[in-house]
Amino acid sequence: MEDDILIEQFLRNTLSDEEHTSFLARMESDASFKEQVRLEEQLLHTLGDTYWSFATNDTHKRVQAYKKVLGSAETKQLKKTISAAITLYKNREVTTQKPSHIFKLRFILKIAALFVIFFSIFWYFSKDEKIDYASLTTKAWNKQVGLDFTLRSNSSDSIKMSLEKALHFYTHKKYDSTLIVLEKYPISSNQYKDVLLMRALANYKLQRIETTFSTLDSLQTYSPDVANWYKGLIYLSQQNHEKAALYLVIPSEPDQEIKLKK
Repeated sequence: MEDDILIEQFLRNTLSDEEHTSFLARMESDASFKEQVRLEEQLLHTLGDTYWSFATNDTHKRVQAYKKVLGSAETKQLKKTISAAITLYKNREVTTQKPSHIFKLRFILKIAALFVIFFSIFWYFSKDEKIDYASLTTKAWNKQVGLDFTLRSNSSDSIKMSLEKALHFYTHKKYDSTLIVLEKYPISSNQYKDVLLMRALANYKLQRIETTFSTLDSLQTYSPDVANWYKGLIYLSQQNHEKAALYLVIPSEPDQEIKLKK
């Protein structure tokens, strides 16, 4: 198991008893691994579970920036200084029961410095990074993947003519008419996959979701990429990102596009 997955399962408390024992033993013997675990723990506690989900992808630029700051010599030194200050503060409280105002001020400033670092990082993660999934989904639908059958076929048979008529009805939002035109077509037809796609899309527009997915399942045999593309888009339109991610690469940056998962 890769370290990042192992650490995530440790922090989510999903390791088995045997794995948990082995994990703790490794932390005691491997200083580098222990530091990595502490870093991920800081990510989780500081950003919360939603933002921490980015940390499963080390190529994400915001995660790289966060880890760079946390791992910098300046931040490590500041944490050591604060730790020493806390120890000294406690010792002075015990011996004098009345620490000086100057010491209190220095102590507060050092603690404040660490909060500034984490607040700045949190702001960096939050600012102007919202992804408009609705617009990206609309843009993906507008690509009309698989609806180029009028260009792909040079035949002039009745099936092609019916498909062109069905597409005309579909683009004019006459979805029942689309289905009527494509009601009976043999599986042996070369363009049967196009018939299935048009049926699936028309049924989706008519809110017949179960029929839509069963038709896309049939399309899977002939054109799996097209079937998966529309399954993913339908789940995205339903704001079900977890299921959409089974078929599509969901953007993690505002300037990215939705892509088919290979």
